[in-house]
Amino acid sequence: MNTTPAISSKEGIHLALSRLKNATQKTPFPLAEERQQCLTRLQAALMDHETSLLDALQKDFGHRTHEESRLLELVPLIGEIKHAKRHLAKWMKPSKRKVHISTLPASAQVFYQPKGVVGIISPWNYPVLLSLGPLVGALAAGNRVMMKLSEFCPETNRVLRNIVTQALGESWVEVVEGEAEIANEFSLLPFDHLLFTGSTSVGHIIMRNAAEHLTPITLELGGKSPLLVAPSADLRDTAKKLVFGKALNAGQTCVAPDYVMCHADQKQTLIDYIKQELAAYYPDGVLSHDYTSLINTRQLDRLKGYLEQARAAGVQCDNLMPQGPEESDGKLALHVLHQPDDELRVMQDEIFGPLLPILIYSEMSEALSYIQQRPRPLAMYLFTQQNDDQKRCEENIASGSLVINHTLVQVAQADLPFGGIGASGMGAYHAEEGFRTFSHCKSVLRKRGPNVLALLRPPYGRRIHRLVAKFWTFL
Repeated sequence: MNTTPAISSKEGIHLALSRLKNATQKTPFPLAEERQQCLTRLQAALMDHETSLLDALQKDFGHRTHEESRLLELVPLIGEIKHAKRHLAKWMKPSKRKVHISTLPASAQVFYQPKGVVGIISPWNYPVLLSLGPLVGALAAGNRVMMKLSEFCPETNRVLRNIVTQALGESWVEVVEGEAEIANEFSLLPFDHLLFTGSTSVGHIIMRNAAEHLTPITLELGGKSPLLVAPSADLRDTAKKLVFGKALNAGQTCVAPDYVMCHADQKQTLIDYIKQELAAYYPDGVLSHDYTSLINTRQLDRLKGYLEQARAAGVQCDNLMPQGPEESDGKLALHVLHQPDDELRVMQDEIFGPLLPILIYSEMSEALSYIQQRPRPLAMYLFTQQNDDQKRCEENIASGSLVINHTLVQVAQADLPFGGIGASGMGAYHAEEGFRTFSHCKSVLRKRGPNVLALLRPPYGRRIHRLVAKFWTFL
């Protein structure tokens, strides 16, 4: 495979932006056929490089099975491309709007214009889905794109560069790599829109940098996504869905359940079911072939630090995968932390790994109040058989998404927007909302015939103005 060189210098990223700006000026409104062709070529290139991508992901993570990478990254990405191609013509169609009676005869519409050059900063945990997913929306909206890929996934980045070069070429997409210094410089560029996926702490920096040029921004952050178990929940089913959402990718998912809240009477039964499910998923514990490694020692040490602090504070921390060691070759067993205090780091930070705090409540209102008093999460998971519980969460809890009786699957819904609120982000992409995010909604008014408003010109003492003053509320 011929590897396309990466852009990794400050001078290089400025030149790349200039090239894309020039391409935008030459063709500011790519036709639907051009956009469809871009998406089709991207889809074909992904399929051509599937094995190379899966091998690269395996190398970057230390261990991540091809099946898990395909399920978590390629399947939803291909679905998103197909959805965009299927609905692009409808999304691009200007929407008609009503005209005020005083302006008649006239017509009005909203025209969806490409913003220009979009910057995308993607993270390491899903380096394919979270770089090419936003790219799909940006291309559908007719934009050129610069992507800053995570420095922690060099093997995957190499394949991604070849995919976008084969499918799109430099007139559509430029790929940037580099450490934090390059990422900072990237976010200071005068993009027409900037999308960042990553931590809330870095999100603050990205937003400040974007403000330098008043660049509109979409932030896809994280936070602590709660999983609330109502008294009516089916605990066996809850455990199945919880393990699915928490154990895949070793919990390194921005919408993974971060902590669980359940009634005191449910706790031990729920934990027993979780252990059963984990044993079925991973019969040899962390030594199981299908259990994913943490991306690097930095992340492993961070999570072990959470455990050490919690144990030092007297918190009971149990290994839920006792079939093997707690740790092996960058893998860490899923641990439950019983009722950790809010002051501990594990309850302050987004966990992003295989640690699961479980908190107990006496009444549902107590659990809802706890969630309401904390930063708004990217996702909330509710397990219940009662419609009243669902309604209370829909109306009273502000979160990026609400998923009832499942986990994680909302990300793979091609027709649902994905985004956070408050500390978990701003703006959304995926589906039609993604097309709108990367489009400028330009109002267009076409005037025909006589100019009725000319009657209202000065001098204002004329009879027509006295009539308007009397009857203006009827206009």
